[in-house]
Amino acid sequence: MQTTEGIVVRRHLGHYLVIIDGKQWDCAISSLLRKQLEYPEASPGSRRRRVQRVRRVRITDPVVIGDRVTIDRGDDWTGMIRAVLPRRNKVSRKASGSSRKEQLLAANIDRVIPIFAVADPIPDWNLLDRMLAIAEWQDLPVTICINKMDLEREPIRDITSIYERVGYRVIFTSTETDVGKDEFRQLLREGTALFVGPSGAGKSSLLNWLQPGLALRTAEVSHVRGGGRHTTTHLELISLDGGGLVGDIPGVKEFRLWNIKPEDTPKLFREFAGYLGGCQFSDCSHVHEPDCAIKNAVQTGHISHLRYESYLRVRKDP
Repeated sequence: MQTTEGIVVRRHLGHYLVIIDGKQWDCAISSLLRKQLEYPEASPGSRRRRVQRVRRVRITDPVVIGDRVTIDRGDDWTGMIRAVLPRRNKVSRKASGSSRKEQLLAANIDRVIPIFAVADPIPDWNLLDRMLAIAEWQDLPVTICINKMDLEREPIRDITSIYERVGYRVIFTSTETDVGKDEFRQLLREGTALFVGPSGAGKSSLLNWLQPGLALRTAEVSHVRGGGRHTTTHLELISLDGGGLVGDIPGVKEFRLWNIKPEDTPKLFREFAGYLGGCQFSDCSHVHEPDCAIKNAVQTGHISHLRYESYLRVRKDP
């Protein structure tokens, strides 16, 4: 049986599409990828090492789009994923509900693009700040996309300017009026981008807008629930005709951070950088201590109240 390297471009219902030399292989994954094997420390060089303990990995799925993997080729373009090669980075969150597992969204990404609608649904800025925090943790470039500009009734740029002032690029798009089409297409031409955002923000519509032949499913926002309807039901890397890959994932309602401690959170807000180390206490939490450089910057307007309130929420419950 031949072992070959490829890249995972789709994950759905326990099946993984792996691209090898331009061909798609329908793969399952080895059960060993869901287990963490522990060996006795006394015999690290033994040729026949005996497993001392088997633990299930604390992850909802050990293979994700963007992963480079090795597979054993089978018949009829099928295979078995045996190993995941080292990742340059990963985008993940804590699995929803009461789960204590990590949920991987994508790996080996070149940029993250949070997509929010100007209305229907209205932007959840705290959700955006959590997505930005994940990108900061992985040192990934970010461009924020504000979609559905044809629905703008109140100035959105008063808020988006907060993000621009701290160094985030913001682009504005509308699939109805073609606002921002060329700028958005140029953004996606190189490398691998990951779309993240709530349901109904128009992630799939934007891809159809740039490449109509994709015919991705879209749906109207639910006015009963006040949120978008899930139209993307799987994780997929989409190749664009003009160049570049885009990771399209289901919309999210929450984005809890994985394996990040409260004391790590100040580093995830880039406008805090110039003030860290300037507080009275070296272990300042920037929440309740006196003579805090961060709180002073909020009071003087150098750090926005909106972002500081997000920081307090993230620190309390990453």
